[in-house]
Order: sequence, then C-alpha cells, then structure tokens
Amino acid sequence: MGSYEVSPEQALQTAIRFIKEGRVQSVKLEGGKEMAPTIRKITQAGIPVLGHVGLTPQRQNALGGFRVQGKTSAGALKVLEDALAIQEAGCFAMVLEAVPAEVASIVTEKLSIPTIGIGAGSGCSGQVLVQVDMSGNFPPGRFLPKFVKKYGDVWGEALRAIETYRDEVKSRQYPALEHTYPISGEELKAFEEAAAGVKAKGTS
Repeated sequence: MGSYEVSPEQALQTAIRFIKEGRVQSVKLEGGKEMAPTIRKITQAGIPVLGHVGLTPQRQNALGGFRVQGKTSAGALKVLEDALAIQEAGCFAMVLEAVPAEVASIVTEKLSIPTIGIGAGSGCSGQVLVQVDMSGNFPPGRFLPKFVKKYGDVWGEALRAIETYRDEVKSRQYPALEHTYPISGEELKAFEEAAAGVKAKGTS
C-alpha cells in the first residue's frame, strides 16, 4: 500500500527495487482498468506482474468495506472489464477475490491467462487461501470470511500443548529425568561434599 499508487513511474521504481534487492521474480498489485497503465509500465520493463481484481483489500474503504464484488450484472461486467484490461496490460495471471462463483467462471473462460480464486468458487484456474486461516491458527471468535475452510486447529493444539506444559511444570512432572543432563555418582558425591563446606549467600 502506497508503494505503487502515486504513478506508473513510482510503481516501476518500486518493482525494480523488489526484483534487485528483494530477489523476487515478479510483483503483485491490486486494481483493474485504472491500474492498467501502471501494469503496462512494469511489464514493458521486463518484470512479470500478478494482478488482483474483484475485492481489493488495500482499497476496501473505497468499496464500502470487505464486500463481495460483481453481485449485479453491472458489477460483474466491471470485474470482467477490469480483468481484460489488466490482461491486456501484460499480467501473467490474476487473483479474483470475493466474486460470485458463476461470475468468476465466466471471467476465467474469457481470459487467456490463469485466475487464482479466493472466495470466487471452483471455476478459477487455481485457488489461494491464507495459511493462518486454513490451518486454524487464530483465537476463537475471530471473524472469518465465508470462503474460508478451516483444515486444522493449530491454535487449539498450541493452546493444549502450552496448558499441558504449564500443568507439568507446576506438578514438577517436567522436566523429567530424560530431559536433564547426567553426572556420574562419583562426581556428584564429590560435589556434594564440596558444597557442604560452602556458605550460602547472605549467611555469616
């Protein structure tokens, strides 16, 4: 956010820096028709661009919040026009986010480049899901978008492990003998005898 919106020239400078210093192979940016000149500027410099249309999280305030895009005929047509514009500008693929499945399928059919769906149904060329969401690595009660499927419960498992650790420390079950380093009986006896003659700190 803010690294490419000012001008196509700013975006190209940022992209060049990412490629040179970040050692990445492509860049991703959000936006449709209005971003086509920026995408063209970057791709003409030989830097691959992944586009992103539909719900664009960095611009969600202008969309009235995190809302599904393309729910009306006019809205769906805008998503298609945006997708075609950024394909024409040189994107090698694009993310379609929070778009009705039927709309995403039609958009995907109209394009010659792959679409990666997130909340856009199974008709896209591929899918993406945030790892924190899919793995369940978040506390109970957190808002989740409708499209998220929780494939695991990392948070619950981590909490279970931490609580078990706490309980075992309090009961002195942990650390057990197998978690400690050994000393020979002979050396321990010598140490105990030596320690017996050492005054405890603060005693006279």
